Amino acid sequence: MDYLEEQAERAEEKGDFAVAAALWRRLAEKDRDPLHFVRYGRVAQNLENWDEAEQAYAEALRIDPNLHLAMEALGDLWATRTDKDDRESFEQAKEWFLKALQGEHSSRTLTFLGGAYLALEDYDAARQAFEEALLVNPQNEEALYNIATIDAKKDPQKSIDLLEKAVEIDPDYSAAHQQLGRLYHGERDLARAEYHFRRSFELDPHDVFSSLYLANILAVQGKTTEAERTYRLAVSLHPNNKDAGEFFARFLEFLGRNEEATEVRSHNKP
Repeated sequence: MDYLEEQAERAEEKGDFAVAAALWRRLAEKDRDPLHFVRYGRVAQNLENWDEAEQAYAEALRIDPNLHLAMEALGDLWATRTDKDDRESFEQAKEWFLKALQGEHSSRTLTFLGGAYLALEDYDAARQAFEEALLVNPQNEEALYNIATIDAKKDPQKSIDLLEKAVEIDPDYSAAHQQLGRLYHGERDLARAEYHFRRSFELDPHDVFSSLYLANILAVQGKTTEAERTYRLAVSLHPNNKDAGEFFARFLEFLGRNEEATEVRSHNKP
């Protein structure tokens, strides 16, 4: 690894994406390495410099027209950019993922493709992509999670089984723990629901729903003191989130503390 590459890696690790982008761009233009253009594009994408990222990926493909990583990166760019119409973006993402899959039948790319189909509300195509991803890599926890989410209403027990496998593969998968909590709550298995909501909150305390789900399941079980503490934490972490304030106000009303509920709502107005 040469000096510039080492500096670019270090800047990226530190989250100094502006410096990293400048360094990766210098490297890419100096050595014309398509992988360096992909790295440059990734950092530009992190900075939400969408057109710059697109140009970097396009340059990688001009150098190596068969580079599936650049095609996958373009798909990811179109799936995440916020400067275009959503449907147009996800249609473009889908096409780039399909092109990438022609070069390499990757479980990761299939999972990205499934996500694009989900955004386009083509649930049958999404399921097929996620199932193919699992055929390539049965340990793909994200594909398991997405199939479980699709099946959650129709077959809760199947979804639970898939999600339990997902958190066995990745015990720190916060979204899977959260979904398990919701499913166990629906099945009235409150102890398991609390466990998974607690894990979700521990892993991602800044996610408002992690804190609200945990507070709610504690309240349902009569653990009032801890529920109130968790609601207060949710409101303090998310002072501008109307859901957090409203759920806390309803909890206070349930306890007969109507004046406090009114005060919470007064702070919750725009």
